[in-house]
Amino acid sequence: MHLGPLLLTALLVLPLAARAGQAGDLVAAAAAAGRPPECAARSGRAIARGPTVWERARAPELPRYCDLLARGHAQLGGDAGAARESARLADQLLPGHAAPQVLIARAALALGSPEDAARAFERARSVDPRSVEDPQTMHDLARSLARTGKRGEAIAIYRALVPRIDLLGTADQRALVLLEAAHLSMATAGAASVAGASARPPAGAHRDAHRDAHGEAAARGDLDEAIAYLREARLRAQTQLARDVTLSLALALDRSGDKAQADAALEGDAAALEPARPRGEGARGRAEDRSAGAAARERTADDLASAAARLRTVEYLAVPEDRLALEALALERAMTGAAIARWEAYLSGAGGQGPWAPAARARLDALRRGAGGGGHRPARAPQERSAAPRPSAGGAR
Repeated sequence: MHLGPLLLTALLVLPLAARAGQAGDLVAAAAAAGRPPECAARSGRAIARGPTVWERARAPELPRYCDLLARGHAQLGGDAGAARESARLADQLLPGHAAPQVLIARAALALGSPEDAARAFERARSVDPRSVEDPQTMHDLARSLARTGKRGEAIAIYRALVPRIDLLGTADQRALVLLEAAHLSMATAGAASVAGASARPPAGAHRDAHRDAHGEAAARGDLDEAIAYLREARLRAQTQLARDVTLSLALALDRSGDKAQADAALEGDAAALEPARPRGEGARGRAEDRSAGAAARERTADDLASAAARLRTVEYLAVPEDRLALEALALERAMTGAAIARWEAYLSGAGGQGPWAPAARARLDALRRGAGGGGHRPARAPQERSAAPRPSAGGAR
């Protein structure tokens, strides 16, 4: 089932309302939501009081168990291996609870083992379905599902998480959730488009118009959902992922057939890179302006080349070859030759066999004609050569 435009808009408005005056309450609620229920009563008392007589009688290991879980969550950000060991010790003390499995899952994901994470999350959910409801855990669950090929389940988790993203600690985390959700929705749109095309009968055979229309509507709904997530991310405060959001939005808009808005997004991004320069007077002033302009163009080219290189390290992509498409868009405004090389690499690989090949080919043809992205030429040839795609570009880490 796809979110309708009105429902999706309503879901995306919820975080904005939360920011208006409830941010502190939401953060406190998030912290409470991640606390295992078996430890909740104990954590409400001062540590100096220690466990009650009744707690000691019922579960003498409970204090140690809760301390291990608290330690493990604190270790997650710096030493995921130690966090996993704390979770295993807690599970040995009090077997059969969901909380240690959740911590094991999150540590496994941090250690680069999404398959182990998915299995541990499944064990936790089988014990207590509500054990994965705090936002940080939901995010890790969604990522583990996406990275193990369970896109449908991952999208369902992201749809539940997006209205709660203000419970996450930083602006970068919130932007990352929206980027991941958008790219997953875009990948699902592409898969729906391919499935619809493969289901169509040969020429002259009977066509099921209703089924074709349903497949196209499903693909369009997923693409619209991706655009909605990215527009929400762009409206929020600028983060380290602001450039990624703009490029991803331009990519989604271009694939939806709205090239004008895609180009407008890229123009705004390019303008933000170019510093304002004072106008000189007389011949000397004009020469200084030309020199300053050339220096500014070189700085812009350097910035764009750095942005393209950084895209090789991101992990929010649902389709690895989309990295080449984002690099091409990043370079179109100032390094046309390098952008052409990226689009050619995209089309010669898996992207050329995918549903977005026509959109990519249209941008490549426009660049070759000198009209794509405003027809700008590269700032300097050496930069283009240094930014040429490597054989491994586009692969997932």
